Amino acid sequence: LVCTPNSFRPLASILRIIALSPPPRFAPNPLCFLVDMSRLLLITVHASLLLLLARSSQALPKILCLHGGGMTGASFSSSIQDLQNALAGEYEFVFADGAYGSGSSKLWVSDPPGGKGQATTDPHFADLSLDALDAIVAAEGPFYGLLGYSQGSAFAPVYLSHAPAGTFQKVFLFCGYVPSTHAGLVSSIDAASPFGGLPALVWMGANDYVISNSMTSEQAALFTSPQIITSSAGYHAVPGQGDGTFSQVLASIRSGESDSESGSGGSGSGSGDDSSGGENVTLDPGAGVGSSSPPYAPFSLLFILLLSAVWELIY
Repeated sequence: LVCTPNSFRPLASILRIIALSPPPRFAPNPLCFLVDMSRLLLITVHASLLLLLARSSQALPKILCLHGGGMTGASFSSSIQDLQNALAGEYEFVFADGAYGSGSSKLWVSDPPGGKGQATTDPHFADLSLDALDAIVAAEGPFYGLLGYSQGSAFAPVYLSHAPAGTFQKVFLFCGYVPSTHAGLVSSIDAASPFGGLPALVWMGANDYVISNSMTSEQAALFTSPQIITSSAGYHAVPGQGDGTFSQVLASIRSGESDSESGSGGSGSGSGDDSSGGENVTLDPGAGVGSSSPPYAPFSLLFILLLSAVWELIY
């Protein structure tokens, strides 16, 4: 017997059928009848617990989240609570930290040494961040989606150009741009675009004065028929519950709609970062990589339930 939650599904189903069947005998002694019925009740309870534990151990689809420049995974997690709350129980969000910067101000890519006017040409300029994401994918994968905000959105195509095809099923980009101050990284992006036709959501706020809508539209062109959502009231932030496009974002994550849409929005929830040229601005404090784990039933509990249910059958 392979001791995994799925191993108990057939047995639990059989126990439930037996439990719901009439007793094999009806003793004239009322006490014996009560004993028989109590055993059937125990079998039903045990079978139900086994099915419940098997279902609860199923891992949720995971979304790997890349924070904006000058943030951390933890601070980014705090800034998109509306999104996480709306999708709670459907997806697990895993937050990574960029490999550059320090303390509560992490970056996926450092600024060019000579400033924005002198673009870097090294395609390996951000290898430390690529290595950090590789480690997370290896340890916590598989992943359903890749979500990026601001500099994290700009870095998402860099990682897509590096990761094996099929690492992600969808990509969700907010307030992003092409990292044009890093020509070597852009060459890697262009070589991999359109990333095997990977479905993409590209979101922008009409009032984003940090990353212009034209810059985000340039990023959208890297993908085949991306879903483009523009919030008329949005700014440089991942939309929250008060934004009119929030329901469209949820629908895109759940179903991967690919039609370009625009909507009127209210205020979003989140924090801004990055200057329009990809320069990094320190924002929210925080530290670490945050993720939640699905509940896994302990083997000891499953084993006790199994033995108890079998004992009730054969006693």
